[in-house]
Amino acid sequence: MQSIVFTVTNEIYYDQRMQRICSTLAANGYTVTIIGVKRSKNQALPIPSLYGKDYQQRWIPCYFGKGPLFYIEFNIRLFILLSWLSYDYACAIDLDTVLPVLAATAIRRKKRVYDAHEFFTEMKEVRTRPLISAIWRTIERISLPHFRRGYTVNQNLSDLFYDRLQIKYEVIRNLPAVKSDDWFDSNRKEKTSAVLAEQPKEQGKNVSIFTSNKLNQLINNQFKNKFIIYQGAVNHGRGFETLIPAMKKVNAPLLIVGTGNFLTEAEGLIDQHNLSEKVFIHPPIPPAELRKLTPMAYMGITIFEPEGINQYYSLANRFFDYMAAGIPQVCVNYPAYAEIVRQYPFALLINDIELDTLSTAMNNLLSDTVLYNSLKLVCPEATRNLNWEKESERLLAFYRSL
Repeated sequence: MQSIVFTVTNEIYYDQRMQRICSTLAANGYTVTIIGVKRSKNQALPIPSLYGKDYQQRWIPCYFGKGPLFYIEFNIRLFILLSWLSYDYACAIDLDTVLPVLAATAIRRKKRVYDAHEFFTEMKEVRTRPLISAIWRTIERISLPHFRRGYTVNQNLSDLFYDRLQIKYEVIRNLPAVKSDDWFDSNRKEKTSAVLAEQPKEQGKNVSIFTSNKLNQLINNQFKNKFIIYQGAVNHGRGFETLIPAMKKVNAPLLIVGTGNFLTEAEGLIDQHNLSEKVFIHPPIPPAELRKLTPMAYMGITIFEPEGINQYYSLANRFFDYMAAGIPQVCVNYPAYAEIVRQYPFALLINDIELDTLSTAMNNLLSDTVLYNSLKLVCPEATRNLNWEKESERLLAFYRSL
């Protein structure tokens, strides 16, 4: 069978989409390698495959952690690695890895693929900085026409790529894998095919299931009752400027699990609004642990700023992760989300992310048990239809067609 190498600029240990893709292809006979960045000082841990077939994982250590020097260093190191590594196809994940993939595959006459997790040049942290935007737009213009085959996360982004570059990318959505054992808690009272999320923890019993002592302490103390979870990147454009101050009016604490380029500002907002006992930020945790944590929350949050087509036409992992965990969520009423919620109403949609809108919506879910239970009851049915085991057939068909 043929071999595929994937290239990302993040720590692959926390990248659920790439773990699903690599596991699926490896389980179907492909030789798979993923190359990521080793950012932490700790030893990189191997990632267990979802479907029993391992794939190779490589980490590139970089002296520079961020900014232009990081991208220059990483791209050089990645090009060197791709120049001798054995593979049939190379897949660049987002625009920040396309140049070394393009150069190496051109020299070695290998096939190349583009996986667009984002519309990179329309991310807030790119489009609002003129020089940075010009650089990435140039890279987009000169490189992506050479990636004629690829895929992205929803039809809206696929259409945008076609409008700008006249390239038709396939759609492979970020749906959760539900056949992995760690969707289920070992102490769960019932396990039925109709229910795909864990039961909340029993009252009065301490939890010590996470490798993070801080997280165990939060679950056993501040989060003994209802709490709200936001999981994912703490980046610009994710609405933290209104979400964090909105928590002053919300009758439950908020747990943010993630990191990103807005982390320092988010911590500043917590201090500014005296919310250190109500809004908590925890670093990313392994996906297997995240799948245990999410069902413990009472509800999730999926919001983005409306400015910028990358945010407005997003379809975030967490939107489906909350669904699979069996918890309702407050979610922006943007096209991709609205289309799914019309068919499977498991989320409370809001038309803007103003402070009062957010606090009102969260308090509605906290207090209106009829509304809450009506959304919660839809989650199992939606998960049976919107899951990676079904969506992966599109991925396999794509690579078989190359």
